[in-house]
Amino acid sequence: MSSNFELMKLLFDPKMESILQTIKTKGKTVKEIAEELNEKPSRLYYPIQKLVSTGLIQISEEKKKGNLIEKYYTSRHLFDDEEVMHVEGDLAIRNSDFLLSMILLSLNKGITMLRRDLDVESTPQELEKSRAMYTEYDASLTPSEWRQVNEEIRRIIRDRDNANNQEKTEYTFSILSYEKESKPAE
Repeated sequence: MSSNFELMKLLFDPKMESILQTIKTKGKTVKEIAEELNEKPSRLYYPIQKLVSTGLIQISEEKKKGNLIEKYYTSRHLFDDEEVMHVEGDLAIRNSDFLLSMILLSLNKGITMLRRDLDVESTPQELEKSRAMYTEYDASLTPSEWRQVNEEIRRIIRDRDNANNQEKTEYTFSILSYEKESKPAE
């Protein structure tokens, strides 16, 4: 297994997200992935092997062509039926440092954008066109209700994304909900 630093470098490379997205619904060869990404196959072998070693992509099938064995790669196991990426269970545990680093990177992008929006030199008109938003809300729920609320949020976002609106802007929603720390016993 690679060091945390090596995997972090690998996962923070924008090319990695492109590879994962390209093979999320159908297994593809390195050549097919390269064609879709307008990249040379030779530049994808190393990142793909690293993604395989971390479990982020899998070999879905192997076909023999002449003397060669062609491997088909997929990231389908990371996505649910709605094509939302989930890194959970053993995969998350094995790659916890990377998962947490990627979450922090994603949150940092939003915080940086929010900071720009709230810059003291921003005009009221610029603030009306804010590109980032922060909301925090406390609620008392049972564990079952908490899971249900998180699923409802995902459903609302998915339904909006699938609506036929003419002009759309892409947004990233990083939704983190957590139990408040209980008070220490006295």
